[in-house]
Amino acid sequence: MELKREDIMNYAGKAKEFVMNEAILKILIFRGRKAMKDLDNNSRRAVALSEETLLKLLDANKDTEYGKKYGFADIHSVDEYRKKVPLSTYDDYEPYVRRMVDNNEQGLISCEAPEHYALSSGSIGVPKHIPVVKAELDKYGKYGTAMCFGVMDEYYRNTTGRSFKSGFGVNCVELKFQETKYGVPKGAISGNTMKQVKDMTKYFMEPPWDVINPQANMDLKYLRARYALERKDIVFMDAAFMTALVDLIDYMRANWEMLVKDIYHGRINKEVDIPQEWREKFEAGMKPNPKRAKELAREFKKGSDRLIPRIWPDIQFIGSIGTGGFFTYSKKMRRYTGRNVPFNNLSYAASEGLFATARHAGDTSYVLIPDGGFYEFIPAKNDDDSQILTIDQLEEGEDYEIIITNLSGFYRYRIKDVIRVTGFYNESPMVQFVYRKSQMLSIAGEKTNEEAVRWSIEQFMKDTGLVVNDYSVFANTDTQPGHYTFYMEPDRVVPKEDLKKYRDAIEERMMQANPSYGNKIRTGVLSPMELKFVQLESYQLYRDMMITKGTSANQLKPVRVIDTPVKLRFFNRVVEEYED
Repeated sequence: MELKREDIMNYAGKAKEFVMNEAILKILIFRGRKAMKDLDNNSRRAVALSEETLLKLLDANKDTEYGKKYGFADIHSVDEYRKKVPLSTYDDYEPYVRRMVDNNEQGLISCEAPEHYALSSGSIGVPKHIPVVKAELDKYGKYGTAMCFGVMDEYYRNTTGRSFKSGFGVNCVELKFQETKYGVPKGAISGNTMKQVKDMTKYFMEPPWDVINPQANMDLKYLRARYALERKDIVFMDAAFMTALVDLIDYMRANWEMLVKDIYHGRINKEVDIPQEWREKFEAGMKPNPKRAKELAREFKKGSDRLIPRIWPDIQFIGSIGTGGFFTYSKKMRRYTGRNVPFNNLSYAASEGLFATARHAGDTSYVLIPDGGFYEFIPAKNDDDSQILTIDQLEEGEDYEIIITNLSGFYRYRIKDVIRVTGFYNESPMVQFVYRKSQMLSIAGEKTNEEAVRWSIEQFMKDTGLVVNDYSVFANTDTQPGHYTFYMEPDRVVPKEDLKKYRDAIEERMMQANPSYGNKIRTGVLSPMELKFVQLESYQLYRDMMITKGTSANQLKPVRVIDTPVKLRFFNRVVEEYED
């Protein structure tokens, strides 16, 4: 048999890919095990370590402008810290940050120069620039990325006696970095960790780097789907938020015939918006793949139930935040995966830092990282900042506003998150995100939070059998008295005659979830709720629109409260119209 150079090179390339894939996953698992071990050890002395972390930060930053202002050099205990350093918000740091971004000034709030600026996902005004130092980035790599692989290794060893299968991951993290005029990158932190392994991604992730980090405007959904579907040995799916993964599978379902044909012929569809030079570059690495195309066509024709393990038989886990406001997307993803594919909810984080991590597969509570900063807590039921607690004073089942002192120069910072303590992992609290204080609905003092709305939607779906893909609420004060308007995207078109029934059902649950709201409805202080169904895929369209405008896909959270004119105009435009 004649040996052709092309065949030899092809075989050698596949062998190298296999070896590199195995090696990279083993390194990630090793680092993940190390992260788990560190968390386990640190959580056993979380109380002492928390104070030690604070005092080290104060000592390191005592000569900064902020440190001198508040006398860090003379602080030697938590009590002294509370007496000398006030609670803060971003406005307290904005003058310092502006000098850092515009003039590259250092030593203002941290002794370390920022290696990155996280841009907040806020939609009002200019995005906030959150400085991120190396220690914070390292924490993301450790507890936000490597930890997941360690946890899933542990899960499979406990359930099967061996680690998860090697293979590739479908990656929906998107890098769209900007830079300050001094060359400091700014954007989503989750993208920064990907940038650090740029040269390795081709050995364990799809799509290729030029799609993860696009250098031109192109149809990224098509490219992600095209590359991911052709590869059969997908073993995990990864994204910052579950919305991105659901959007990808929805896109595949809607466009599978086009995608399958393109895989069959080894091409990129001519109707897809991709610049010619990039089209040629991508197509140069593609070959016709009739066998895979036929496999995919067969499975897509069977419908959406358990679609993921049917198109990727070796799928091992889903790594993405699917808790809290993402619960409707987790439910939908579960229909695509079936019951047997474990989910890893990754971490609890914000632009200001990563605070807690999922210790086990399937956990919906996160273990607070004791050496990841210093944490204080205001009991939510009192909302009294004269009573501020530390981690040793927390009680299971109680809700608290979390206050952070991070590694990058924010001290006693109010991120406006309310968390619930669900238990303890050794000495370290286990927490769930409950709601953002800035997302509270209150027309007449009823104070409806995100958890109340989320519970109402869950009960509404149980009561009615109607699946809600996504939802938002608007506090309408243009009427007298004011009222709530619910926007819901159901999984099917709802007949006009059912509108009142569904409106009454969600109203009843909202009145139960928030008794104050119920009392104000009954007494006429608030008008009855208005319910509007929006067209299918409206929320996906909104996310696509925001991405087109420059918002990072890694930061797009569900729109739970409609709090800007832009959001209100958009959702009123996509309301389902009914003929009279």
